[in-house]
Amino acid sequence: MNENESWNGRKLYCYMCGHFWTVRNDKPPRTCPRCRSSRYNTPIKREHKCTYCGNVWTLGSITDKCPKCGHAFSMFSDSKVCHCNQCDHEWLPRTDKVPERCPKCDSHNWNDKKLNQIMCRRCGFVWRNKVDNPKKCPNCFSTKWNEMTFKLQCKRCGHKWMSTNPDGSKGVKVCPVCKSPNWNEPPKTLRCSNCGTVYIHQKKGSQCPNCSEKHKGLAVKNYHCEFCHAEWTSLSTNSPICPNCGIPLNLLPTFALEGSATLWMNDTVKLSYTDLYDYGCIYLWHGDYPVASIGLETFLKGTRLTVSDITIRALSIEYDEFWGEVADYIYKHRDEYRENIPYFMKRLGLCEEDAEVLALHFMGFCPEVIAIRLQRPIKDIREVFDRIMKAYSDNGIVVNDSIFTEDPIALYESTDGCL
Repeated sequence: MNENESWNGRKLYCYMCGHFWTVRNDKPPRTCPRCRSSRYNTPIKREHKCTYCGNVWTLGSITDKCPKCGHAFSMFSDSKVCHCNQCDHEWLPRTDKVPERCPKCDSHNWNDKKLNQIMCRRCGFVWRNKVDNPKKCPNCFSTKWNEMTFKLQCKRCGHKWMSTNPDGSKGVKVCPVCKSPNWNEPPKTLRCSNCGTVYIHQKKGSQCPNCSEKHKGLAVKNYHCEFCHAEWTSLSTNSPICPNCGIPLNLLPTFALEGSATLWMNDTVKLSYTDLYDYGCIYLWHGDYPVASIGLETFLKGTRLTVSDITIRALSIEYDEFWGEVADYIYKHRDEYRENIPYFMKRLGLCEEDAEVLALHFMGFCPEVIAIRLQRPIKDIREVFDRIMKAYSDNGIVVNDSIFTEDPIALYESTDGCL
């Protein structure tokens, strides 16, 4: 260390008495503040007790490691160091009294046995508890916090509900509101051979609502999906659900990011937004193909913008260059999701096809967009998510599929060395 360099804030250790302190002056101290020895910084061979395993051995230098457990010599070792069993934080208390809580995680149980980490399957809240099976979730107060739940939506009437059926979407026969047995399949469309109109096929023998004499005088509407840009015609009495992506349409104009909306588009690509599952995500489309996506929170954090800023910039010519750069960024990172596929196969025991679905979901893709990208029925994708949820459960990982969990596996310690 330079002679002219300040010593203020430097941590020192006395080899004579084991005292550890922080220098508060610019000049080096002459003696140890506890034992007053001027040879405080001269290493000597002395007995040292390991904080981690309690082994006692002769310390030769400050770089020595415990011969029993292999932990390096710590300046805290001969002081009254405190170790939090909940977050593994170590600190030196300022007084001789036992600390009331850990200064890092604020836990009063820092010196007790490590608490169980529990997650509510209803609201996704994660907490630590002394008992293995608490009566209710401290966040939503649900007594059924440990029951596996599935958030489902009818693709015919748009109704949303929570199901605890152990078979997932397979175990649900009909929508509880409209009673449709095809609740998990978007409505089919036909193209009229007479006028070319794309319309919803209701039942056998149904005719085009635009030019059919049967529907003459009835209110007919032309619909446009702001998310996937599909267009079709239907009677105004029908539920406005996109037959392509299965996402409900916005019935009322909104002045914030709610539902689905188009943010920007040029001749080849477009950016759209949806919060179908209460998790906002921006998607990059090339024609009718979803290329990649980015979570709204990640996007706002990276651009240092607010939701109001995004709303103002949506479809604005003034911010055309800004949205072009956003599209380029999302496109640049379009294949990064593939890096997770081998890991999901090994950690959860999934086949490659199911692991790809999960990897796309981790990128932000909702089940409806995954179905469009992989050109598979939404019903099949729902069944894949049922298998994924079972794989999570079999591996002791608690996940609520009604909320987006950025990395649920990271919350749990691996038992097979994969993490």
